Amino acid sequence: MYIDVNDIDDITVVTVDGMITLGSDIQLSKMFEEQVGRGRTKIVLDMTKVKYIDSIGMGQLAGGYAALDEIKGSLVLARTNHKINELLKLTGLQNYIKTYETVEEAIDAL
Repeated sequence: MYIDVNDIDDITVVTVDGMITLGSDIQLSKMFEEQVGRGRTKIVLDMTKVKYIDSIGMGQLAGGYAALDEIKGSLVLARTNHKINELLKLTGLQNYIKTYETVEEAIDAL
């Protein structure tokens, strides 16, 4: 998995490329820790290039959301595919982590 982090004013856009699964999940967890450590509290995850996400990966999204929520921050997703949307519904995370069609919409929502 490859992660690219870009700051746009007070919002951090994180592009994830690859699979978010057992083994790669540590990268995502570390990214959330680094961003919170830098004081970045508004994060957009661009999911365009995410090919697959398993239950461990969903747990990392939930953990990132919880870490940001604890400091009054926000995590939103952009460009999620059908499978990711279904997993968000199955896990109930869609009630907490909002999704947007484009990165621009996600940025505007924050």
